[in-house]
Amino acid sequence: MNLLIFSRPGIKLYQELRRSETAWNALRFYGPVETPVGIIVEVSSLSAALSLASDLKYFIRKFGSDYLFEITPGMYCTPSVARSRYLEREPHADPWPWKIWYRVKGDGNLVKYDTFPELCTRDRDQACDEDVFEVLCSEEECTVCRFCAPEAVRPDNLQKTEEGEEE
Repeated sequence: MNLLIFSRPGIKLYQELRRSETAWNALRFYGPVETPVGIIVEVSSLSAALSLASDLKYFIRKFGSDYLFEITPGMYCTPSVARSRYLEREPHADPWPWKIWYRVKGDGNLVKYDTFPELCTRDRDQACDEDVFEVLCSEEECTVCRFCAPEAVRPDNLQKTEEGEEE
């Protein structure tokens, strides 16, 4: 189980957390690892990850752009899904019905998509210059992401472009 915290563009999250005595007291025993997108913290359980995220909430809001829980290698979920899994103590549905994709651009900006970002690559198994994370989310988060998707990838704009109409 890992807690992945995305850094805001231009901010070295690891260094900012080291500067804060409060944040570092919460993190120092976990051995956080700096990554190109922020930091990843290995924890023993979902409850420990939720507790740590709660302890770091102020710092995540100040220096981070978002955070996810890696529930199995390569499988991430949003905080709301993690909380519901913890409270319900039931395994998640397989396949999970709602997913979004987080894409960290080269400049550090985080963009959420409701479909796999075609701007990255057509083959999900190929390497990409940018980091893309497949994330299990709640139905509400999926709906919000669908309405807040970047203009270029909204389904209504794709249909207009295919039909030859002006945007």
